[in-house]
Amino acid sequence: MNNRKKSTRYFWLLIDFFSLIASYFLLNELLNFKGWISLIGALLITAVIVSLQPKRARKVSNKSVPSDQLMAHYKKSGMSERDIDFFRGTMADAKAQIDQLAKNMQRVPKLKAIELHDEPVKVSQATFKALVAKPAKLHLAADFLYRHLPTLVDLTTKYIQISQHEVKDKDTYVVLDKSATLITDLAQQLKKDYAAIVADDLEDLDVDMSLAKKALEKAKTAGKESNLDE
Repeated sequence: MNNRKKSTRYFWLLIDFFSLIASYFLLNELLNFKGWISLIGALLITAVIVSLQPKRARKVSNKSVPSDQLMAHYKKSGMSERDIDFFRGTMADAKAQIDQLAKNMQRVPKLKAIELHDEPVKVSQATFKALVAKPAKLHLAADFLYRHLPTLVDLTTKYIQISQHEVKDKDTYVVLDKSATLITDLAQQLKKDYAAIVADDLEDLDVDMSLAKKALEKAKTAGKESNLDE
């Protein structure tokens, strides 16, 4: 398939080249135009020929174009085209940071232990999914997106760099311990960020459970009264 595309490309390049030569010869030799006029005319004719050639389809990355289903989801959420562009740009940045965080947390034993206990990567991924599901909650994630997540990525990156120093003194270990503590605190903060984003979902679930419980109790009461009547 690639060889076929290359052959087609070379074919049209040859057509363009011979068009340029033929146009120049026609204008210069047969119509007796001056050299520079003939050259300009030949270039214009060739440009017209190029514009008439079949256009090659450009490859579009799947990452850069949202699916129809996702676009419908965004619009159903009441988002304008501008809102969608902003949201997708913000989430693309967040995804890149989460991917980097996932790599960082597996680089050294201490970070692996923090990930195992506090799960900052898992929590970040859950937060990302929650925002994609309900884009209107983006404002609730401002601290997560612009403060906590970027800071955590930066801290873990620097922690890895320092931990890989071949020679470490007492001060180095003090810095590493403080950094690990701060990374742990930020991992805990990510859980709070996630909880704030899904809080209304939990409230809705509580309401639904209360209604379901009342309906069940009502049904049981009605059933008992029916048995008494019999």
